[in-house]
Amino acid sequence: MIKQYKRYLSLYFKMLMQSFKTMLEYKGDFILLMVTTIVGQMSGLFFIYLIYQKVPTIAGWSFWEIIFIYGILYFSEGIISFLFEGTWLLNGLINHGELDRLLLRPVPIVVQVLSMKMNFDGLGKIILSIVIMSQALMNISIQWNIGKIIMLIVFVVSASVIRVCLNIVANSSSFWLKGSRNSLPHMVYTIWEFGKYPINIFSGAIQFILLTILPYAFMGFLPAAYMFDKPIYASVALITPVVAFIWIIISVVVFRLGLNRYESTGN
Repeated sequence: MIKQYKRYLSLYFKMLMQSFKTMLEYKGDFILLMVTTIVGQMSGLFFIYLIYQKVPTIAGWSFWEIIFIYGILYFSEGIISFLFEGTWLLNGLINHGELDRLLLRPVPIVVQVLSMKMNFDGLGKIILSIVIMSQALMNISIQWNIGKIIMLIVFVVSASVIRVCLNIVANSSSFWLKGSRNSLPHMVYTIWEFGKYPINIFSGAIQFILLTILPYAFMGFLPAAYMFDKPIYASVALITPVVAFIWIIISVVVFRLGLNRYESTGN
């Protein structure tokens, strides 16, 4: 079993590298994407900066604490774009019948789908998010210990896992929602804007969504609450790895159920 998973992992990176080589043929696009990514995200950070010019804190959270939340969320987005962009192709594969050729290959379908595309702007997002988080942590007084260092790594990995699984589930909806355009994945994607701020500034309904249905709170807010010793929410953050594991199971189940409903377009 372990050897089999190692083989699948090796195949995934080999297929991903083929996508990487294809992208390298267009170096101008790479540079343009990197610049666009940096400019786009700097505008988002500038918006937060403008807010804090009017108010000293938001629900007890300082400017740099909010920036850290933004950074960890942005890191998970970069992971999807750079390593798992293939999930966004699922709707086209289903509706154009292109999933047929993937099903005929002796490689797990999910490995093929995930590795079908690599987006260079994801690399820019990852680098920029690391810079953002580093700057935030340097401007915040934290009582560091080995436990917090370990938990920071766990939180970043868990946030990325949850984000990838959420993306798989959202795009798997194309198995049920027939049509060339499926707006559900994009709607799920845009909800992350709520996750950039403390959830206690929102209504109870939105808080419930961010903690359960679309757990963006576990990707930024709750990990930050633990790192900065915020009352109440800090203890909830400890179940973040559990939430990540649950979403792995959910994504596998939903994808398999969707695959069982797949109908080829025929001739």
